[in-house]
Amino acid sequence: MQVILTKNLKKSYRQHEVVKGISLQVNEGEIFGFLGRNGAGKTTFINMLTGIVKPSGGEFHILGASGKQLDKVKCEVGVLPDYTEFYSNDSALEHLQYFTGLQKRKVTRQQCMDVLEQVGLKNAAYVKTKKYSFGMKKKLGVAQAIIGNPSLIFLDEPTSGMDPESAIEIRHLLVSLSAQKKTIFMTSHNLSEVEKLCTRIAMMKDGVISGLGTVEQLQQQFQAKVEVTIRLCPKSESSYRSAINEIESFCKVTGWDRRYIAVEVADDSDIAAMVRLLCSHGVDIFEVQVNRPSLEEIFMHG
Repeated sequence: MQVILTKNLKKSYRQHEVVKGISLQVNEGEIFGFLGRNGAGKTTFINMLTGIVKPSGGEFHILGASGKQLDKVKCEVGVLPDYTEFYSNDSALEHLQYFTGLQKRKVTRQQCMDVLEQVGLKNAAYVKTKKYSFGMKKKLGVAQAIIGNPSLIFLDEPTSGMDPESAIEIRHLLVSLSAQKKTIFMTSHNLSEVEKLCTRIAMMKDGVISGLGTVEQLQQQFQAKVEVTIRLCPKSESSYRSAINEIESFCKVTGWDRRYIAVEVADDSDIAAMVRLLCSHGVDIFEVQVNRPSLEEIFMHG
């Protein structure tokens, strides 16, 4: 099921085009990562999808409703914006109760407490938010986004400012929500987090999508050749020289001695063929290391 669908979506401010025609599809249950440098147009794109900013061109659908019909699905959408403030003299529980009241959602006090427990704020439910740290406020923002059991959740930097333990808890929560067929559209500057969490990733640059796919697909787009290092059982080089000769017929050998062989392959199937070949020559293999570019490397060069 398509949860988000955009077709040539654009936004301009006077003569400056911020979003330059984005066509994108996000499916039910995905944790979809949306990356880009500051000023790339990410926030403007999200603000269009959530009804904060009116597009200059193109069209989009959210949960089956067109951009002109967002009121029909607003109760099915949760949002953690890039900047969130709370009433300083309200507790976390009071804030959630007030927020859901504004949205006319029927949410019980126990449901609010359950959500606060999910984000790790159960013990601070009655503490006024003026005493909250930045990380605690971020947790409350996540709680606000998921209260009411929305089908689609937009999260802008959901774990920024959190201690490592809290960040891990929020990641586990997001995986759990995805398993419940909730769709999560998130931005983050923590590329390691995105690499671990997201089923697919879109990279935005200068108002357009510069890369789209799974981490593996982005790696293939970024690096034509895959570097592989195989650690071998120490023995004389001459004992497997014939294997090296055969490997050179379909791979580029970049280095070898009696302890290792390093090659460049064009396809993953070449790795399996190389392992089989070494084994057929009686060469013991201790480790196969496939060196692919990290998401950070892809992002920096994308």
